[in-house]
Amino acid sequence: MTRSPRRSRFLAIMPFKIGIAGSAEGDFEKILDKAQQVGRILGKKGAIVITGASNGLPYEVAKVARKNGAEIWGYSKGTDLKSQEATNPELDSNIFTKLIYIPKDFEFANDPKVCMKYRNVIWTANCDGAILISGRWGTLNEFTNLFDMGKVIGVLTGTGGVADELENLSKKINKPSKAKIIFNSSPKALINSILKELSLRRKQA
Repeated sequence: MTRSPRRSRFLAIMPFKIGIAGSAEGDFEKILDKAQQVGRILGKKGAIVITGASNGLPYEVAKVARKNGAEIWGYSKGTDLKSQEATNPELDSNIFTKLIYIPKDFEFANDPKVCMKYRNVIWTANCDGAILISGRWGTLNEFTNLFDMGKVIGVLTGTGGVADELENLSKKINKPSKAKIIFNSSPKALINSILKELSLRRKQA
């Protein structure tokens, strides 16, 4: 099928949606600068930054990205703004351009653990690519979602946690997928590689 010139122009100017996965808690002093570099570069590149509307490294990235002009979409584990702010009182909800909530009629809407995984599936489905920074079990869950969905996955190495285990793990445990995993310790080089791959995929769509 031949794409219309109008559709081609639309695809060319649509910003890429880049999700951020990473540790919600921990000692971030040694890697905070790298996380902030990610936010700064994504903001200047005009990306839409997606997070799980929670604290930790993704929030640190989002704050800086917002200051540098990015739209920030938060996928909350709450059902409305009240529950979002009750479970994340330290977050500034004003940084989010858009907040997406758990449907109130969801069968497990009152179970925060289930809602957290529901949120993970929805935000990973709605991004074009993602960046992993450090991370624990929750980040690994987000990685497997991204991998199974065939997304472009950037892993910021040298940040500890899951991010520094995935390269070896992916060699031992693998399966066919359209996902592209990119490992790099440089925020700039990693983001450039992600955007290059996404641009290529967009041209081929």
